Amino acid sequence: ANIRAFIDAHNADPKPFRWTKSADDILAAIQRFCLRSQTIGGTTESGH
Repeated sequence: ANIRAFIDAHNADPKPFRWTKSADDILAAIQRFCLRSQTIGGTTESGH
């Protein structure tokens, strides 16, 4: 019931979502995250 109430209230005054970054910016951020995650996990592409 609470979820339905939230959706109904949100949909009563909808606003379009505006991306603030380009697709290239988002993909670059994902790549940086993946590279950091590999380093933190102790693995790299070369397997070291």
